[in-house]
Amino acid sequence: MLVLPLLGFLSTSVLAHHSFATHYDASNIVEVSGVLTSIELRNPHSFFMVNVRSGEGSVESWEVEGHAVGLLRREGISDTTFLVGDVVTISGPKGRRKDKNLLFGSNLQAADGTVFHTMNALRRGSKDRIFDARSGVTGLDRFAGRYLGTTRGSQRIGHTPMLLTDAGMGARAKFNVHDTPGMNCIAPNLPSIFYPPYLFDIRVDGDQVVLHHEYYDVARPFVLGVSAQPTSEVSEYGYRSGRFEENTLIVDSSGFSAMLAGLAGNLDANGNGADIPSSDQKRIVERYSLNADGSELAISYTVEDSVYLREPYTDTLVYYRVSAETPFYDFPCDKDISLRSTLNAQLPD
Repeated sequence: MLVLPLLGFLSTSVLAHHSFATHYDASNIVEVSGVLTSIELRNPHSFFMVNVRSGEGSVESWEVEGHAVGLLRREGISDTTFLVGDVVTISGPKGRRKDKNLLFGSNLQAADGTVFHTMNALRRGSKDRIFDARSGVTGLDRFAGRYLGTTRGSQRIGHTPMLLTDAGMGARAKFNVHDTPGMNCIAPNLPSIFYPPYLFDIRVDGDQVVLHHEYYDVARPFVLGVSAQPTSEVSEYGYRSGRFEENTLIVDSSGFSAMLAGLAGNLDANGNGADIPSSDQKRIVERYSLNADGSELAISYTVEDSVYLREPYTDTLVYYRVSAETPFYDFPCDKDISLRSTLNAQLPD
């Protein structure tokens, strides 16, 4: 039962949905083979412990971090796929912490020989997409359905595409990877919630629309042409108004509370390794449009915040229509697991 280096095995672009520069070294891929001693399928990450015996007969315990439950489920991993006592082989990028035997489980070989390439979950949307086969459906009703995001691009730690004010740059410079809202299971806000590769529903009932994110089970209802009135139930994700014009669903949200990671989280493509806060001046306008066959949903947003942004920031993501039977998975965030994942980061020297 061995630990083997597999250099150059995985590109950083595949790992972009995590802050791997603080957690894992994508240029140092290792493989461990040993006996599973514990399994925790949890959110936001799963963990496995593997006892690895060296050629000299000594035993090392390796910690393997993995995806959240929903992503593993979509790759075919159930509660009984891996069992304590199984002999398994796992490979992935090695953790940066020099005091831990730690890796991220990119490839998991079960006791029966089945190999699960868990990074496929990051591209599942584009692989599983379908066109809209409903006949006679027009207007806003075309948007009703289930979509799945993917990750894209590579992460450049220390860089954000957002143009920050001095206050924004100062707040970002103070970021502490071991003290984040995420470690306390505080759900990501707009626009961060768009970036992880999770399911997204658009539900339409006349003028009533619900935008439902599988990630942290966030639901954002509104009525076309009616501005949401300030209540404690909607303030976390703003007070919304929506309209449908020129085949585009437009959602305008404002009235947000100030948040420590309100503009970007350290794990998304805008934070790139550090949280970026927002003020009560934050406003975001989302525009949803479909391609001709209804298989691709483009989500374009513009976010502004005069306290932390020098100018409004715009980005566009593509989600892919998937079968309405694709199951949503609950996302109860486990604070102990979230803290464990956070503490796997290597603090700067």
